[in-house]
Amino acid sequence: MNKRSLIACALAAVFASAPLASQRTSAQELVRERLKSDFGIELLGKAALYSFNYQYTLSRQLGIEAGIGALGGGTGDDNATVAFIPIGAKLYLIPKDGSVYLTGGVTIVTAGTDSGPFDDSTSFGFIGVGFEFRAETGFTFRGTAYSLLSNDGFFIWPGLTLAYAF
Repeated sequence: MNKRSLIACALAAVFASAPLASQRTSAQELVRERLKSDFGIELLGKAALYSFNYQYTLSRQLGIEAGIGALGGGTGDDNATVAFIPIGAKLYLIPKDGSVYLTGGVTIVTAGTDSGPFDDSTSFGFIGVGFEFRAETGFTFRGTAYSLLSNDGFFIWPGLTLAYAF
């Protein structure tokens, strides 16, 4: 199975699960419906070490996100930079301010070096399951277990996000 097929399967799994999400039974508005945007930092996660992420909640059950993380260093003439750009979506399964969610997408990796494991631009898919709590004050916490997907297989990797919703 090639990389594009793995990414397509990951995204299809997230969106195919949409009918499983239950409808909210009360008329009370969710915090993620009022505070639709959030900005935060994810430690570990889909960008390997860290990433700054922005998420916009399109509906009660669906959010889209993008982020950036970079690693770099070097001396004088020998510099190296690797950038991670995760792009994906979240499907919330519980219509509450604390909800389990499914996530999927792709992380684009660009490298400004000729050595090491990232010697050229590449990408890998990710799918995961997590839990989010979004408080009335805007504080948002997410914990996610990701499966990072490539042509060579997959790798299980955790992610912890602290964000502020507005």
